[in-house]
Parts: sequence; structure tokens; C-alpha cells
Amino acid sequence: MPYKVKNWKLMFLGVLCICGFMKLGYWQLARAQEKEILLANFAKRTEAPPLNVQTLNNISEKRYYRITLTGRFDNQHILLLDNKTFHSQVGYEIYTLFYATGISTPILIDRGFIPIGISRQQLPTLRPITNPVTLTGLLDLPPTYFTLGHTHESFPLHWPLRVAFIDLPQLTTTLHTPLFPYILRIDPKNPAAYPLEWQQVTTVSSVRHRAYALQWFAFALTLLILCIVLNRDHVQKGVT
Repeated sequence: MPYKVKNWKLMFLGVLCICGFMKLGYWQLARAQEKEILLANFAKRTEAPPLNVQTLNNISEKRYYRITLTGRFDNQHILLLDNKTFHSQVGYEIYTLFYATGISTPILIDRGFIPIGISRQQLPTLRPITNPVTLTGLLDLPPTYFTLGHTHESFPLHWPLRVAFIDLPQLTTTLHTPLFPYILRIDPKNPAAYPLEWQQVTTVSSVRHRAYALQWFAFALTLLILCIVLNRDHVQKGVT
């Protein structure tokens, strides 16, 4: 039976939607592959012995490598990352600048969690570490947040500085010094650490991304069938 499209505009719109669904499906597959590579790198690098600074400088992608640094803490510049929880407690994540031998710029050290205390108006007291120390930890990117505001609330600055998120470029401007592009999550057993747990690297598994991809492909197939069935016009042949 001859087939004729009833409405070409509607058919064109349907084809656009199908292409969009297909693109989203392939994007989810790409995300699944990225997560698998990320997890593989995390497992491989965290199980390897800690690197020294000389070896680290020869590696371009430094995330998830364990490293041993020797240097000193800058006790005058401590960041308190707000709105953190640890074992059902509300408080701050402590970040302290660290000047390490062999690294030209200071690096932020994630030292762990401290409770908020009696009120937000009174910041917690932190123990200073004045002697040179050796740290072992995990290199990572700063935690990501979506925000429309500034890193910190107060002007002029008061240290320790309470911040809403870790923005290295903005902190570079605030501190008037460039910062190392990664943070170091200190080993929880280190004497300089507060309560700390290394978190899983991803929140959405590659399996879930593949499930999302299957859903988008199913939407595309369903829409294709609907476009064919509902947007056709059968041509009736006259009898002479």
C-alpha cells in the first residue's frame, strides 16, 4: 500500500527529537566509559606506593596518585569549608596551606572534619603545627559545587576563613599567590589529620549510565514508531 506523509513539519520535528534522544544515549555511554576509566585509575594509583616530588613532576595527570611531601604548614591561612557532615555531625572540612619541598607553589591540604561547635558565630579552635612535617596523602581535584556567590562571606578577611566552596583561581586572587592545581587528602592516620575518610570517587556508576543510555535509545525507538504510524496518509487508488 502506498505511503504518504501527512505533515512534513511534524515529521521533521519528530526526527529532530529522535536525533536528540540518540545523542543523549551516546553521551551516557561516553560517561559510562569515563567512569570506568576513572575507577580503574583510582584503583591502580591508590594501590601503588607513594610517589616522591621528583617522580610526580614528570606526570601530567596527577589525580589519584599517592604522594609523600615534606614541608611546613601555613598556620595563618586555614580554610573552613562550610556545610560538611561526618558521621551525622555538622561542621567544617579543614584545608591548610602547605609549603612542600620541591613544589614551587603552596598546596591545599585536606586535613579532615571538625564539628561546628556551639554556634556558627564562634569558629572552632585549631591546633597549630609549627615544625616541619612529612605528609602522605592522595592528590585530587577540589570538591565541585554549583554556586552563584563568592568563595567567602566576610570582608575584610578573618582567618581561619569560612568558605562555601574551594575555588582555586579565586583563592589565588585572595591570597595573592598561585596555588598547586590539586589538593592533597591527607592520610587519616597522620598526626596532622582530623577525622577523615577517603570517599568513593564517583556517585553514579557506569552501570547506571548504561541504563540511562538504554532508556534514551528506547525513547528514540518509540518515537520513531509513533512517527511512522501516526503521521502517514494512505493513498486510495481510484477504480476506472
